[in-house]
Amino acid sequence: MNPVGLYFASGDSFYLGAFLLVAAIVASPLLKRRWMLLTRNVASWVALAMMVMACPPFSWGVDALLIALFSVWYVTTNRLGPSGVWARVQIIVASGLCLSLLGVTALEFSLRRLPLITGASSSHLVVIGDSISSGISQHVPSWPSVLQQMTGIPVRNLAKPGAKVIDGCAMAEDVSPEDRLVLIEIGGNDLLSGTSSFEFERGLELLLKRLATQGRTVVMFELPLLPNRISYGQIQRRLASKYGVWLIPKRCFAAVLGDANATLDGLHLSQEGARQMALLVEKVLSPVLKST
Repeated sequence: MNPVGLYFASGDSFYLGAFLLVAAIVASPLLKRRWMLLTRNVASWVALAMMVMACPPFSWGVDALLIALFSVWYVTTNRLGPSGVWARVQIIVASGLCLSLLGVTALEFSLRRLPLITGASSSHLVVIGDSISSGISQHVPSWPSVLQQMTGIPVRNLAKPGAKVIDGCAMAEDVSPEDRLVLIEIGGNDLLSGTSSFEFERGLELLLKRLATQGRTVVMFELPLLPNRISYGQIQRRLASKYGVWLIPKRCFAAVLGDANATLDGLHLSQEGARQMALLVEKVLSPVLKST
């Protein structure tokens, strides 16, 4: 996959964009020459674009607040010789925008770390997923089979090529009460095919409701997002919180896809990609996935 696309899909551009915008805000009172002001304006819009392209799944209220503060700051800071009320408004809005940016950056960065999973130990793993987990070639082992070979721990792979979230509900029917650890890697086909956010939420909630039973640990991959599908990320985080599901940050998924020789076609995993994914899953699940 294109490295630039993966950079945005991982969400990493948000931090650089936020830093650049804060720098532009702080430096504004010191800029007097026309070329300096023009450079600040360009840098501000580039920063905003980098933040938007990172697709952080904040609530719509947070998005609206940031856009409103940015708009008012941009207008007031470009007024010639602001004085009186406008000067005070500019200072207040600039301060509010900086504090808001620092707050959401800290919040998003805290969700960037791998989860420290707790729960009862399991001697095997069940995987619900799509072609990323099932594989698309008989000649390339899937990452669940590579994980089983690496660790000696049984992995039951229910993933199917082309599966969407609603198909995951059918897979969940094959999960028994003895299956105490389930990993969900699904939703990419919904995102790429244009499934509405309403249908995605309904299917995902049904899936999690069936799987998130007492005594079972459920882990789910966050989806790398597109700007028109930010709601998918909001839905994943909201339902994960509601049903006690652990989330693997989207940067981890993007990092695997971006590894050298990791994919066959820019998306589906090669043998090296399957090995990298297996290593990632082993690391994430190590606190609860134990061999007997």
